Amino acid sequence: MNIDKQLLEKYFKGDCTAAEAEQVAAYLDQSETPEADEWFQAMYEEVENEIPQERELPVTQMTTKEKKGTLIYSRWYSIAAAVVMLLGVCTWLFQMRQRNGGKATLALTWDTLANNDKSIKLMTMTDGSRVWLAPHSTVIYPNNYNDTSREVWLKGEAFFEVAQDPTRSFSVHTGDLKTIALGTSFNISTGNYADGSIQVSLVQGKVAVTSQSFSLILQPGEMVRYDGTRLSHPTEFSIREVMDWRNGKLVFDKAALEDVFAKLQARYGCKIVVSKKVAGLHKVSGVFRAGAPVQNILEAIQYVHGFQVIKKDDNTYEITTGKN
Repeated sequence: MNIDKQLLEKYFKGDCTAAEAEQVAAYLDQSETPEADEWFQAMYEEVENEIPQERELPVTQMTTKEKKGTLIYSRWYSIAAAVVMLLGVCTWLFQMRQRNGGKATLALTWDTLANNDKSIKLMTMTDGSRVWLAPHSTVIYPNNYNDTSREVWLKGEAFFEVAQDPTRSFSVHTGDLKTIALGTSFNISTGNYADGSIQVSLVQGKVAVTSQSFSLILQPGEMVRYDGTRLSHPTEFSIREVMDWRNGKLVFDKAALEDVFAKLQARYGCKIVVSKKVAGLHKVSGVFRAGAPVQNILEAIQYVHGFQVIKKDDNTYEITTGKN
């Protein structure tokens, strides 16, 4: 089944009729979608590398209604996360203004889904989409979500189960990366790797992963990593591992020690300082209860690999070889 690229453009702008949207949805369900691949690539090659200063248009009203408390991060991590998320929101506001002929008629409030607990939180969006939000993670979205489009911004890790809606795609923004889905299930994490990579893992359906310089479509069982510059080739991943974290388990399968510590920092909001002599030496495998104290997990890994865990304060741990 082939499709007109102009119809794809109408679909992702939200301008399709119901019949046209169903046609696009059927097309995207195919294993091969060359027209979509070419359209995404052409579209993002046309986007300028820098967003004009005009993106900083004044917003008449911007307030946040917190649903689940306040996040606790180390200070630098909070600031960096806020800046990245704000830039993404500003980009979206600028694009919406361009679509509206340059009219700054925005009076938005913003809703926040935040999880500051130690356990995973299941939350339901107004369109019926469900979000499993990892500890110390946040999703924000405009108050007109589900009116004409479904756009959210993520910091942290979340599993999305998107409600079927052939007329509107569902988009998740993480930094300058955008994941576009229809009715599907996928996982996105922004803090599970030492190099700060974003990982998108598709469990069911189909998603397009895009930025200003590339785009690709994932098939079920495929994942990609993006380090801010380069996108990895799609590789297979363990769907069971993703589902296990959603069900309250931390699963590591020959994971680099630095990535394990990065994931623990993101999950627990703590700081782990690692000696250079320890970094890069070990691979970690194991399953841990997500609500277990982080010190217990560190000590279990310490027992296997022989390094030393020193608790510096209530929120900081130092990892050393234990040798002078």
